[in-house]
Amino acid sequence: MAGPHTEGNAVYAIVQTRGRQMKVSPGAVVEVDGPPGEEGSAFTFDQVLRVEPDAGNILAGAPFVANAKVLGVVDGEAR
Repeated sequence: MAGPHTEGNAVYAIVQTRGRQMKVSPGAVVEVDGPPGEEGSAFTFDQVLRVEPDAGNILAGAPFVANAKVLGVVDGEAR
């Protein structure tokens, strides 16, 4: 069963963390430089530069989108 933000809809955000910008989307796995934190712990990207919450609707910040956050979970440490 497809949810409202799955196949066919370009749901993503551009976030900035530790000097890097990256595109993230629901379910994506991203690699972040620096100490990862404990596996299973929550991680918040609060420097969100751009959000496309549904196909065609884009929110851009100056430089950051007001009150936007991207939440994630630490999946482990890359070796």
